[in-house]
Amino acid sequence: MSESKKAAAGKKVRETNSLWPFYSLIAAFARRFGVIVLGVVVVISAITVAYQTHQLRQATIALKALQDEQTALDLQWQKLRLEQSALADHSRIERLAEEQLQMKHTDNDDEIIMKPALRNND
Repeated sequence: MSESKKAAAGKKVRETNSLWPFYSLIAAFARRFGVIVLGVVVVISAITVAYQTHQLRQATIALKALQDEQTALDLQWQKLRLEQSALADHSRIERLAEEQLQMKHTDNDDEIIMKPALRNND
């Protein structure tokens, strides 16, 4: 029995040794393929980082432009509110009413107060 075990072990060793060039070829291909895949992944990662950086810069530029526009609109709004308050000033309105419409203040003697007529509920 020990001879049969030795023969089986020897046969196994020979089979393994006979396939060794094939395994070696596969291992070399796997190493090269792994290096190539790793290189492709690194290049794709670098391109993605550059693209994302470009996108971030574009978004930052757009944000700055919108903030500048907001500041300009806020200044314009403040000017319009000042103009509105100046135009709505009571003394200005009174002066325009007197000059353009020939309106004047009434005296208590010129005022006539009318009472509403009562309706009959019939």
